[in-house]
Amino acid sequence: MVNPDAMVSVEDLALQAGEFRLRNVSFTIARGEYFILLGPTGCGKTLLVEAICGLNTPESGRIHIDGRDVTFMDPAQRRIGYVPQDYALLPFKTVEQNIAFGLEAHKTGSKEIKERLDAIFEMLDIGHLRKRFPARLSGGERQRVALGRALAINPGVLVLDEPLSALDESTCKELMGRLKELHSQLNTTFIHICHRVEEALTLGDTLAIMRDGQIEQSGAPSEIFSRPKNLFVADFLQLPNLAKGEVKAASNGNMFHINGAPVAETQVPEGPAYGVIPLDSLTVSTHHPGEDEGCVVLTERIAYNSTGPHEPGLRFDGELGFLLPGIFPKNQWPIGAEVYIKFPRSAIHLLQE
Repeated sequence: MVNPDAMVSVEDLALQAGEFRLRNVSFTIARGEYFILLGPTGCGKTLLVEAICGLNTPESGRIHIDGRDVTFMDPAQRRIGYVPQDYALLPFKTVEQNIAFGLEAHKTGSKEIKERLDAIFEMLDIGHLRKRFPARLSGGERQRVALGRALAINPGVLVLDEPLSALDESTCKELMGRLKELHSQLNTTFIHICHRVEEALTLGDTLAIMRDGQIEQSGAPSEIFSRPKNLFVADFLQLPNLAKGEVKAASNGNMFHINGAPVAETQVPEGPAYGVIPLDSLTVSTHHPGEDEGCVVLTERIAYNSTGPHEPGLRFDGELGFLLPGIFPKNQWPIGAEVYIKFPRSAIHLLQE
């Protein structure tokens, strides 16, 4: 049954493309949500959004948009604005003609086209580019023109396929800010493909992480970062708080150990394991904080201390080798110093291979 609150609903979607296959993909996107599809190159992100847009026909499964079954509907009838990765601007048409192209295809009247163009030019601050051809545009300008063309048809869903991947860092940050502004201004659901974690965290209300044609995990960023489903998700997100350890048998069940110290009871089978320790539950001190039955205290040595703008924080020796972000004055936190790390036993989340 279709969720009435969902703007996009994908149910058990399967699709073959050459030797690659989307398998039993299901998810929903709430109305007005900024939804991020995240995953490594070749995992099926573009193939999935092309199916949503109607550019690929699924073998099985259903796609609903705004309550309508659009699985086999013509792309032009789906009210989706699509910005492909290469922008696909028509080189022989001006910026103005490129943006008007979709409106003309929908037989929109000339007066309404002019009104929509004026609104888009003002919204995206590209009025000065009206008469230019794509060859005379920068990468950031081409991105904004492609975005304007997608928005001109007043879509219910806007699909962005790696919209920032070809841009330099400065332009990328500027356009991320513009996308956030647009999303807050428009009554539009965004689906945004990317492979960079920083981009996903900056923009997304919900993340869906893909691997090999399937969605591994979806949810709010805070949920996924604190409780990743498996080691693939944790590795892909490059979690800075992943501690290596081992699950061993104990008298009353199994126990997870870090550096040989018992940390938490678990139902996870014996063997190597990793613990995700939420950084907001962790404290570090140069003095022993005292024993607490509900908490773990581990002794480590500082292996790295950076106070610069790039990844400032502490790294530790031993199995707890993750990065603790923050500014730690080097005279108080010198490399080689012994420190005490404390966190609640209940906060740790375990993963195995």
